[in-house]
Amino acid sequence: MAKVRWGIIGPGSIAGEFADALLMSRTGELVAISTRDPSRPGLADRFAGARIIDGYMALLHQSDVDAVYISTPHPSHAEWAIAAARAGKHVLVEKPAGIRAAEVTAMIEAARAAGTFFGEAFMYRLHPMTSAIADLITSGTIGEVRMIQSNLGLQMEEFRHPDHRLYSKELAGGGILDMGCYPVSMARFIAGVAAGRAFADPVSVSGAIHVPAQSGVDEWASATLAFPGGIVAQVSCAVSVALDNVLRIYGATGWLEIPEFWSAGSNRDGSGRGYIHICREDMPRETITTEGPDRMYVHEADALGDAILSGRQQFSSPGMSWDDSLGNAIVLDAWLAAPRV
Repeated sequence: MAKVRWGIIGPGSIAGEFADALLMSRTGELVAISTRDPSRPGLADRFAGARIIDGYMALLHQSDVDAVYISTPHPSHAEWAIAAARAGKHVLVEKPAGIRAAEVTAMIEAARAAGTFFGEAFMYRLHPMTSAIADLITSGTIGEVRMIQSNLGLQMEEFRHPDHRLYSKELAGGGILDMGCYPVSMARFIAGVAAGRAFADPVSVSGAIHVPAQSGVDEWASATLAFPGGIVAQVSCAVSVALDNVLRIYGATGWLEIPEFWSAGSNRDGSGRGYIHICREDMPRETITTEGPDRMYVHEADALGDAILSGRQQFSSPGMSWDDSLGNAIVLDAWLAAPRV
């Protein structure tokens, strides 16, 4: 296989970002997209050069499709990831992989049985910035890690409509699954690096969730994760509150600040650069800049391509391995079970 030949299930806005990334990929190329509405205006232009397939299952029967990128609404991730594995296709599914940990387990088992790749698309994990954060922690730049603060929240009032997925209970809308999965995955990654592992699972999860009657979804929420070794993480998310969206990692001798970590800050300047600020008391702030393509999704496409071409079924760290994705889903389950305010 010279290149991984991709198909896309669910050609929405994020799928368009992934398609753009494939134009820059060294390991993959887009050959087809599938949709339940082939007549939808703009598809041919947005996904130029790709065949437009009528129906998701039809895509899985295309002999020239090796891997599928699934970016449907959250509740159908598991259905199509499992169907794709059974059809012999490798799978990259948009985060969160499933709306419950049981779904993630089922997807992993389907890939294991089929001998195919399965990965959860946390694109920031494959950006050079994430590895640079790990290097700063392991080198002792800020001393022993003690606390983590991580949040992702946007004011999305303009999307407040019963049919919009972020405010739709039927489409698993709300902040925790769509936004909170990022700070949880980062906190687990940092706690793992501090302990010399790829990730760590918390020993306890406690939180609170605001669920207005109008939408019926978690519009903002916060949780505390307690990890082995004494590390405490505070994570927050929102679809109706503009948070500062800064990751802070506090150590015994200083702290790191990373703005918009989930996109390496590239949402601001479009450069693909990541920025890590090193802060210490009574010392000037230092900034480390990491470079990457201006399309963040290139990193995960090529990491998956390298894995497939070398016969591996899951991402290597800092990508999300199967156990890492399952652990993340278990924390999200616990957070979703927190008291409603």
